Amino acid sequence: MNSVKVVMGFLEVGAALKFLSNVDLVWGWGIFTREVVIAGWIALSILIFLYLLGLFKFAHDSENQRIGLVRVLNAFLFGTMAFYLLTGLFGSRLGEIESFLPPMKQVAASTSGGGQTANGELVWITNDYEAALKTAKAENKRIFIDYTGYTCTNCRWMEANMFPKPAVNAELSKFVRVKLFTDGEGEPYEGFQRMQEARFGTVALPLYAIVTPDDEIVARFEGLTRNEAEFVAFLKK
Repeated sequence: MNSVKVVMGFLEVGAALKFLSNVDLVWGWGIFTREVVIAGWIALSILIFLYLLGLFKFAHDSENQRIGLVRVLNAFLFGTMAFYLLTGLFGSRLGEIESFLPPMKQVAASTSGGGQTANGELVWITNDYEAALKTAKAENKRIFIDYTGYTCTNCRWMEANMFPKPAVNAELSKFVRVKLFTDGEGEPYEGFQRMQEARFGTVALPLYAIVTPDDEIVARFEGLTRNEAEFVAFLKK
């Protein structure tokens, strides 16, 4: 039982890193970045791996504790997790885990909401709807609005696992793209939340909308989907 409590203690530290990263995103500290959180989780995974194999002990552990099969298998699990997380430090996507991580930093900034970065990532306008409207009128393009949140795990999943899919990426590249965060403190975040509620009758996240250069709503899509065809069909409306 003591071993279970020790492992749970390490996992709680890992959860604390996730929640600290949420606070960091809202307040803009720039301390608990994606890389820092991943590095912390790697360190914790390695510590659990070493602990379960009996390579170090705590005060309340038994001196002659036997290393059973279950303990070895769990050690292997956390060792494998450490190697998997390591790939994330070099820019690889981490699948389902991305939902709990801060978003990747955009390599290139843009005020036009068009084009791609050197690594193929789409460039977005962030928290500037007027700039998106101005660009849409100038380029005669529709606008794809991503109502998102700093602490929204479903938003992170969509951005990390759905948006990069080739078919989705190809459709998104046709729009002026803007992310509007609604869960920060004060303006413009509260204004974007009021805007979302007034236009769509909900403040639930994520919410995606397609509008014309004249700001007329063409289509909306609420929530997370794992169905690529469904999301592509929405983008083609």
